[in-house]
Amino acid sequence: MTTEGPAPAVTLKAIGHGRQLTFNALGTPAVVMCVARESSDQPQAVVDVVREKWRDAAKVMIVNVADGRAFPKLIHKVAEQIMKSSYNDAVAGLEPGMKPEDYVLIAPDWDGKLLKPLGFEDVSKQMGVAVIDGSGNLVGTYQGDDAPGQTVVMVEKALGT
Repeated sequence: MTTEGPAPAVTLKAIGHGRQLTFNALGTPAVVMCVARESSDQPQAVVDVVREKWRDAAKVMIVNVADGRAFPKLIHKVAEQIMKSSYNDAVAGLEPGMKPEDYVLIAPDWDGKLLKPLGFEDVSKQMGVAVIDGSGNLVGTYQGDDAPGQTVVMVEKALGT
């Protein structure tokens, strides 16, 4: 885990609904999972444990950031369509009353504007997780085998519990 400090003042646009996510001004504690295509199956365990403890997105937001640094600009639209398909699948699985703009947040980071300042150089083998508190401060980051457990510890710290 890294030390605390201000979250990066970076804005990314979510796929699907287009919500603008400014990471130092989210206003809600957030779990930010940074993944590559090869590690895209890893976030579900973190989502499950976070939503088991904090079901309401107004209490804890979850954002999936797709590392797009490996994609040439020429194929960004193709990659966005693949992400849009994942978005549509996730929206179809939402329970009634859950808004996609609160519960399905998938944002590409094409040039590492967010991943680099969080310290995630390579997320292809293991995703990186960052937790940001409601005031826009970075609580910590983690990249390793215990992402669900370490994420809970960081979220509890962000919530002051």
